[in-house]
Amino acid sequence: MSLLRSDRLLIAFASVMCALQAVPTIGLAQQPPATADRQGAEQQLAENLRLDRPLRVMTANIWYYQEPYAARMKLLRARIEALSPDLIGFQEAGWAPGEEHQVSQLLKDLGYFIHHERDGIPPAEQPTKKQLLDVAVASRWPTSKVELWQLPGTGKALAVQVAVPEPFGPLLFVSTFGTARWQLNRESYREQGAVALDQHVRERASSEGFPPIIAGDFDAVPEAASIRYLTGLQSLAGKSTHYRDAWAWAGDPEQAGFTWTTRSPYVAKIARDAFQADSHHRRIDYILVGSPHHYRRLARIVSCRVVLDSPDDAGVWPSDHFGVLAEISTEQ
Repeated sequence: MSLLRSDRLLIAFASVMCALQAVPTIGLAQQPPATADRQGAEQQLAENLRLDRPLRVMTANIWYYQEPYAARMKLLRARIEALSPDLIGFQEAGWAPGEEHQVSQLLKDLGYFIHHERDGIPPAEQPTKKQLLDVAVASRWPTSKVELWQLPGTGKALAVQVAVPEPFGPLLFVSTFGTARWQLNRESYREQGAVALDQHVRERASSEGFPPIIAGDFDAVPEAASIRYLTGLQSLAGKSTHYRDAWAWAGDPEQAGFTWTTRSPYVAKIARDAFQADSHHRRIDYILVGSPHHYRRLARIVSCRVVLDSPDDAGVWPSDHFGVLAEISTEQ
């Protein structure tokens, strides 16, 4: 597959930045100040860099260490390489003591800047057992700040400020997930999480800049109150907001966009055990883009599709969830 000039520049930029970054990325805090040499290298590269294509954003719940783990990760990596997203929000991204976290292993040597919610925790405070239901993000460009937000109703979100080149400019990117809100009778948890998530985003994203982007597994269908709130269709707790659901704005109108479905044998087993259902299909994974009512910079969603939605020749699927990939442009 041939690369566009802009993609070759982006890969070179990421490679140089990785080499310049002599210390590991710090989670949940401001990263160390850049040295003069590093600042000069960044500025020189940035001056020659412009993103002359749409921004590619993906969300992927990768189902932690569930078997067939090695085969799934091999397939998932190949699919990510083929799709070449710029920003990825990961959910159910595992971590084990004494090991690199799951996403770092998955994307090794692909040139991404990676943050996992376990990064930056002092050794004395690290968990002593494997963690399964964490969030992570990957970016083609450097990030300047990372925050982990604990949301009510067992939700959490990992937010990063990303130095996306012009004409996009810096933006806030968020991956979100709830560890115990998947049950069908827990919409109140999902509602509380949605209100808190919006408050965090609105407090941190500049209204003069590019709209924030949220990627996540929300465990809620579009008709649910939590999603209706986030997409401006109803209020909650006396508040209202608006984000654009990329699939609703630019997905195939002939398709349902399901991301958790018994088409997958992994889901078929879970649905039988948890919901006593042989056939079960829902759209619960989203890419949300900040509203033009709140943010000045133009962000036009030009396409959105379901990805990671087929097995390999051996019958292995990447995850129990399908992913979502959206392209966002700055052109009218």
